Amino acid sequence: MKLTASRRFIELNQPFRVTFGTLTGLDVIDVEVSDGDYTGRGQCCPMSIYKQTADSTLADIAAVTPAIEVGEIDRAALQTLMPPSSARNALDCALWDLEAKRRGVSAWEVAGLPPRETLESDVSLGIDTPRDMAARAADLREASCIKLKLGGEHDLDCVAAVRAELPDMPLFVDVNCGWNLAQLNEYAPRLQELGVFMIEQPLPPEQDAELDGYTGPVPLCADESCHDRGDLPRLAGRFAYVNIKLDKTGGLTEALALAEAADAAGFRCMVGCMLGSGIAMAPAYILGTRCEVVDLDVPLIARRQGDDYVHHDGARLHLFNSSVWG
Repeated sequence: MKLTASRRFIELNQPFRVTFGTLTGLDVIDVEVSDGDYTGRGQCCPMSIYKQTADSTLADIAAVTPAIEVGEIDRAALQTLMPPSSARNALDCALWDLEAKRRGVSAWEVAGLPPRETLESDVSLGIDTPRDMAARAADLREASCIKLKLGGEHDLDCVAAVRAELPDMPLFVDVNCGWNLAQLNEYAPRLQELGVFMIEQPLPPEQDAELDGYTGPVPLCADESCHDRGDLPRLAGRFAYVNIKLDKTGGLTEALALAEAADAAGFRCMVGCMLGSGIAMAPAYILGTRCEVVDLDVPLIARRQGDDYVHHDGARLHLFNSSVWG
């Protein structure tokens, strides 16, 4: 077996502002695992907010490469060998792809899930002025859902401006840890009036316990607060949704297990992602069939790559070709 890992930079079509900064692109790590006949591919996007970098991810992959190359590590063993991380995600998804190709079946069959030809997916708007967010929203009348990034200077005005432009559009907001409890309790009633159906990660994870004092009417979603199944007991009673991302769970294996456990515990599931090409979007698409909310609009906001296998038409994602992944 031969394992290779490499870094590349994926640019965004335009700057995208969130609470912790303005993004113009991010490094991703591509992994290939080959047995000489078949090659499995995976990809991850390490994020500094989780204390992961491209260099640290490449080092984490290099540390387990010898064991994988001699065949000591399969997907099941990988779950205990490495903690949930972007590095494990790239390796796990490469092993999924390799397993499917070796068995001559699709990754859908490996997962025990039926393929779906399309998935409704949102479109995201970064933090901006109310006027500019409304102007951008005006071009999204055919979207199935819009996510508004908040945590800026005029949050409620931004939501009101978009709602005035699109009276019937499903809306939710993502704060990326940018509020405190007082702001959350103040804003939530007005957000309900504006038809916002969910607030994603209003407080930093270390302040989750403060959510016991949340009095607002809009359900909350855990993103930065939810990585794997071990987080669910702490989130119960505080969040209604969990946002499952492969770079947080450490791959599709744990992501599917988390979705099942979350369902059983009464959470509603959302799938999200970091930046990536089709190699990252394909396994996330599989996970998306298990989720109520799909936030996989990267194909719209990232500059085109040579491996854009998942197409977003502005309202829906379209099924990837299993010959390129899974």
